[in-house]
Amino acid sequence: MKSLPEFLHSPALWGTSAQPPGTGYPPALWKALACAVLTLLPCTAGATAYGSLNNFDAVNDTGVPCHGFEIELEDLESHDISHTFDWNHYGTPEIREDSLSVPGRTNVIVRYAGRKNPDGTWSAYTAVPSGPIAPTDGHQFTDPSVNFGGEHFGVGYLRTPTGVRYHWLVDDGNGVLIRSGAVNIATPTFKYVPPAPGVPAQIVAAIEPPEPPEVPVLEFGPASWVKEIRTTTHNNREVKLRDLVSDDPEDPEDVNWRNGEPDEVEVEWQLLQTEFKKADGGEHGKLEGAPEALPHGDEVVTRRYEFYKYVGPLDAESGEAKASKVGDDGRHGEGIKEINGVEVDLSTIEVVGDYIGAQMSALDVEAPLRLVEHLQDGEAGAAYPSRTLVIPGGRPFLATATAGLPDGLTFDVVSGVLSGTPLEVGTFAFTVTASDEATPETAREFHLRIAPPGVELPPHRVVEAVASPPRAGTILGAGSYDPDANITVTALPGPGFAFDHWTESGREVSRQASYPFTTPIHRSLVAHFVESGPAAPRLESAFLDGAWMISWPADATEWHLQENTSMGTPWTDSTLPVIAEGARNVVHLQSLDGSRYFRLFHP
Repeated sequence: MKSLPEFLHSPALWGTSAQPPGTGYPPALWKALACAVLTLLPCTAGATAYGSLNNFDAVNDTGVPCHGFEIELEDLESHDISHTFDWNHYGTPEIREDSLSVPGRTNVIVRYAGRKNPDGTWSAYTAVPSGPIAPTDGHQFTDPSVNFGGEHFGVGYLRTPTGVRYHWLVDDGNGVLIRSGAVNIATPTFKYVPPAPGVPAQIVAAIEPPEPPEVPVLEFGPASWVKEIRTTTHNNREVKLRDLVSDDPEDPEDVNWRNGEPDEVEVEWQLLQTEFKKADGGEHGKLEGAPEALPHGDEVVTRRYEFYKYVGPLDAESGEAKASKVGDDGRHGEGIKEINGVEVDLSTIEVVGDYIGAQMSALDVEAPLRLVEHLQDGEAGAAYPSRTLVIPGGRPFLATATAGLPDGLTFDVVSGVLSGTPLEVGTFAFTVTASDEATPETAREFHLRIAPPGVELPPHRVVEAVASPPRAGTILGAGSYDPDANITVTALPGPGFAFDHWTESGREVSRQASYPFTTPIHRSLVAHFVESGPAAPRLESAFLDGAWMISWPADATEWHLQENTSMGTPWTDSTLPVIAEGARNVVHLQSLDGSRYFRLFHP
């Protein structure tokens, strides 16, 4: 058992070990019991709750194993980042601001990275593909038990960046991660057109080639092929960043980018290549989708873009891609052109190379209030990147926060932003709860690790577990763990509730209140409770004369005292003597061997 305070908040359950109160319990756990702060955020204008969500597959085409990935977002600050996709080999990324590379501008770097182990190995890697990867295999990138040559990454933001670049990270031979060449996967943008008299609101999706990381040498930038796929109808179901993944063709219940709607290919093959001397990027500098109407004003728009290498001929002087069409076989070009002084029949030349990745994007103009999933590690004495923990839904929201943060860090319940410079070392737990008039109360317990100055913490996995409804029960076992640790989360019903089942990403994973597992990735679990039976009387405890005693109301005649020695073992009726002392039933515990758990049970 971790600590006594976890059990004192469960109305009908109590547990203890052989040590008395005040001995061995971390101060941060007692601080977490402090009352929450309640604040109302003033309403802000504008219907769009946040920018687009972008989740993508990336194939490792560097030719060597990679140990990380970077996303560079121009002209953003760290608090502009909403969600990140953290269910890959690398886990929670580091978010930092770069205001030095380009004077007068601040960029955000989202860095996924493995760590160098003392024996010279890396904690995580992305393998080199053994052969071409099909777009239908992209769903495997979200399964860390598979490492066949790609990863799934993602980021959401509250403002649209002026540019986005992607880079794989490779070992420079001295244990330092450096950028490999740029990844030629573009990032979509969405333009929202408000409704007008007689005309519904519209969304226009567009995609441009990624900007080169350096000053271009040729007139044209790198070329790639892109397919654009859109859903033919829309709904207003909430879509989360973790849902925007490649579909599994063998799983009809797979949650993916379609958001439950049918899809069609809008553009089969489009060349993407920037012509730098033209302000609009030239003929192939942008792919803009057809406007999509939002008749009800709150539909969610999702799109998928698939990217393939351009392997056709280039103009030797300018770098212009000379094949702009793809034949019916999806591999060779089309037409006859003069290229570098030679007439070429493009139908005899392969112009489409291997699949290099896909981008799944969504925009929800009436997005609900949300909480971010995970927090990166911090370092004592170093400024922590300001992070927006409460993503507003365009309405006034109420936010509460328990104590438990290290000294130096503060959570602003008005803005929903965590910021400051941590001054304490350790692992800290605190809970943020938020709601607005359209979103019921939602809560998340955050686990924040702060390292000593100059120390890099080992990899870890975060297990999050919340109750639904939020105050229907208590959850034990959430926290930060070593990779592949044996973990058990336990759902304890509150008064008038009974445990029903566990879910993750909307799927049922267990019907056992105590759910054991090992995890190579983060887990985000929800314990679902249902209203059931009479409210349980409260077990109370005291430590007197060197021994524990527990008690409950004597008029609770239909309730039986049960006990066990581990939350994962069955409950049995207690054989300890029950003494009536006034209006209370009392059990005295003269000695304890290890941990003991008690509850009141109504048959």
